[in-house]
Amino acid sequence: MTSVIIQTLQKKFPQAIIDFVADQRSSNLYERFPNLGKIIIKNKDDFLRGTPYLIGQLWSTKYDIIVDVRTDGLAYLLRGKKKYTKLFASSYGKHAIEDLMGVIYSLHKNNPIPETTIWLSEIERKNAQKKLSIFKQDDKLLAICVGDIRRPVKCWSADKFIKLLNNQNDKFSGVIFMGGDMDAERTEEVASKIKLPHIDTISCSLLETAAFLEKAIIYIGPDSGVGHIASAVKTPTISFFSVDRPERCRPWGKSVICLKGTHNDARNISIESVNVAIQEILNE
Repeated sequence: MTSVIIQTLQKKFPQAIIDFVADQRSSNLYERFPNLGKIIIKNKDDFLRGTPYLIGQLWSTKYDIIVDVRTDGLAYLLRGKKKYTKLFASSYGKHAIEDLMGVIYSLHKNNPIPETTIWLSEIERKNAQKKLSIFKQDDKLLAICVGDIRRPVKCWSADKFIKLLNNQNDKFSGVIFMGGDMDAERTEEVASKIKLPHIDTISCSLLETAAFLEKAIIYIGPDSGVGHIASAVKTPTISFFSVDRPERCRPWGKSVICLKGTHNDARNISIESVNVAIQEILNE
């Protein structure tokens, strides 16, 4: 979601070199950024959530601009001519992206907020294309994330995914399964019981995941980072919601359908409602 801020800064200061602070997994998203300086990893499992080490890494550089959308005071412990933080933010609206953009409101003013983006290279695209060559047709692929087994209320059961996918032979030529390590067990169960050809991309890097999503015609999955990546590569997205509010957390894109389960439980989303959403996207 912070890609909207990065694009805004890049447009405002096209010659600027940008350093990023990120955790280990999300740092991959910035590796192809054209104006990349360096990526500093913050490990939240370290002493005091990695803050002392982070300050030590950043202190040697005197920045022209520091933008901090995550913490309440870190920017004030660093050296920078101008600092934009949550303390002086002016949100654009209810969505988390509108809050994030509020941090740089004085720079962006009332201009439209850009769409999210992913900085992909032809390396990721060619690797994805090579792995997808197992499908006879690669223009009707469905991307699926079955969800983290640690968060049952955010995800469908394996049985629902199996029933859904076994009735999609006329719409899709194959399935791309994606997600992290915690999605692997349920993914294996679903994949073993469906008729459609499929490929498992579990635990690929986020850039690799983006390249696969770019080749899919629809993405279906729980409210998670994968859904935001799908929207950022302009793949129509069906997101399952439970405890979080779609108006706050939905993928920031034009072709996004949010389905919320009754009693704040995504397991209560019906197969029929997903079928209707699929058909709506295919008819666009």
